[in-house]
Amino acid sequence: MARRSNKSVQEILLGDAHDDKDTELDRKITLVIEGFTTTKYCELILRDRTRLSKENALTASDYIIDMKREINPTLNTIRTTIQFLSELCKCVKNKRFEEMTRDDILLFLDQGIIPTRKVFRGLG
Repeated sequence: MARRSNKSVQEILLGDAHDDKDTELDRKITLVIEGFTTTKYCELILRDRTRLSKENALTASDYIIDMKREINPTLNTIRTTIQFLSELCKCVKNKRFEEMTRDDILLFLDQGIIPTRKVFRGLG
């Protein structure tokens, strides 16, 4: 189970001051969580800056929006993808996705968070 930060749920969801980039991120997060009825888990992960930086949350949101357009994933697939990306960022100390190396990804996979690393061996 993922650890929640010390911030309350209300503080995370409401956030602080907004600028244009925050408005864009809010709009994209709304598109990503569309369809979830009761759980705020995915929204909390995408809005919590201790789990994902703003740039990584924007990149993850873009990825999931594109995935929704192309393959129409289930809600469980979206939730799992968000959780996977969040854990990856935590493992590499919130390094931007664009700056991650193959070694960073292998370090994450070797930590045993994902038990079936053999599936990913052919991707590198």
